[in-house]
Amino acid sequence: MIEIGLLIIVCLLIYHYCTATFRYWKQRSVPLVEPTALFGNYYDVVSLKTSPAACHESIYRNFPNEKYVGMIQLRTPALLIRCPEMVKQILVKDFNHFMDRGFHADEEREPITAHLVNLQGEKWRMLRQKISPVFTSGKLKAMFPLLETCSSQLSNYIESALGEQDSSLLEMRDVMARFTTDVIGSVAFGLHFNSFTEKESDFQLMGRRVLDSSQTSVITKAIRVFFPQLFHFLRLRTFPEEIATFFQTVIHDTIENRERNDVQRNDFIPLLMQLRKKSPDYDGTEANDLEITESVIAAQAFVFFMAGYETSSTTLSFCLYELAKNLDVQEKACNEIKKVLNKHGKLSHEALMDLDYLEMILLETMRKYPPVSVLARVCTKPYTIPGTKISIDPGTSVAIPVYSFHHDHKYFPDPETFDPERFSPENQEKSINYTYLPFGAGPHVCEGTKFRTGRSGIGLRHLLRLFRFRYVDSTLTADCTQHNDSRLSGFTGDDLDVEGL
Repeated sequence: MIEIGLLIIVCLLIYHYCTATFRYWKQRSVPLVEPTALFGNYYDVVSLKTSPAACHESIYRNFPNEKYVGMIQLRTPALLIRCPEMVKQILVKDFNHFMDRGFHADEEREPITAHLVNLQGEKWRMLRQKISPVFTSGKLKAMFPLLETCSSQLSNYIESALGEQDSSLLEMRDVMARFTTDVIGSVAFGLHFNSFTEKESDFQLMGRRVLDSSQTSVITKAIRVFFPQLFHFLRLRTFPEEIATFFQTVIHDTIENRERNDVQRNDFIPLLMQLRKKSPDYDGTEANDLEITESVIAAQAFVFFMAGYETSSTTLSFCLYELAKNLDVQEKACNEIKKVLNKHGKLSHEALMDLDYLEMILLETMRKYPPVSVLARVCTKPYTIPGTKISIDPGTSVAIPVYSFHHDHKYFPDPETFDPERFSPENQEKSINYTYLPFGAGPHVCEGTKFRTGRSGIGLRHLLRLFRFRYVDSTLTADCTQHNDSRLSGFTGDDLDVEGL
């Protein structure tokens, strides 16, 4: 009987711990979604029945008249934002109250997690100040030849595939992943990954391992976000140790080779290496200075690789998918490319800057298929929502549902229609600020925005200059052969059916 009594007490204590925060929003008279024990509003997410984006989208749709909605992420109170003005308040005006993203870096056990996305507080601020000069327009322009080489390899690969196969059916997401892997390898690591000649490069293998979406991996990452103390107590790892070793070894060998052989190359490595050097008049007394070590450089290169490996290849794949279904948009883009090439005479950085319609296509792709579906922030200082008496305590999460804003007919009429004209200069003047957030906003806006759009633009320009894409049917299969005329051919879902011009 004593054992049964103790078991009941333990169960009650666990239940109390799991539900102690459930009245948080009721006490503040904030509309909320009723949570369930252990999971809050995240049962379907943890059980892999749905994605966080779909979970937030459901809440967003079910409270159409609210500016914000209370929810519980496992046991952490979170506020889902539905109002553009509140988005601005949190991301920009009151950024100092919401400086952290809620991710945690373990600089000792997992140094590759100590990058701009994960770092918090003053460490993030100092690193941001040091990293920002790396992404100036001039330095990105200097990398243009590297991007151009990778884009040429992309078009050559497709052209070769069309010539060698009886069928020109290609799995386009794989092709785009190879392209973005080569681009990142060239500009972030100063290496040739040879993704188009090797069946599977080491970096592609590592990319897939990092993006592991098995239930074990999802649970581990959920513990890391929502129960960081437990994560560290159990000595869990965000990534397998061999992944960290791989990236740290690559950076160490690359830097050593650059220094030993005085290798000069217009990529990110020498720019990051320069951050390790103090100015001649530096006396070592600067307060709270952040030392840029080889591990810090490896962490930034790692997150740069991951940010591009999946999101950029997916964006390019979705872009081709929409162009294949909207031939008028595709033809207009092709005509613009011809016109710009006639004007400049060659493929150049200046020519890329003149491709306004192609830029609009990319912006619309990222509206319909945002690279990041939810922006996460954590309250770091006591905060009162402006115009109310509602207080938010430090540690409370904030979720900004990017996908939901992008698909809200109030901000983007007929949101499921692919329409690049939404981003024409005249239409952008009429758009509502802080409803389009593919890269975030405020001080936490993605540093690589210009590089990411430039890389995608160069890849698309090469493809549309040489090939045409057409949606064949809804079966996700296609069949095509190479032709020497200008007929359009297609790309369906995961597969590309493409003809050379």
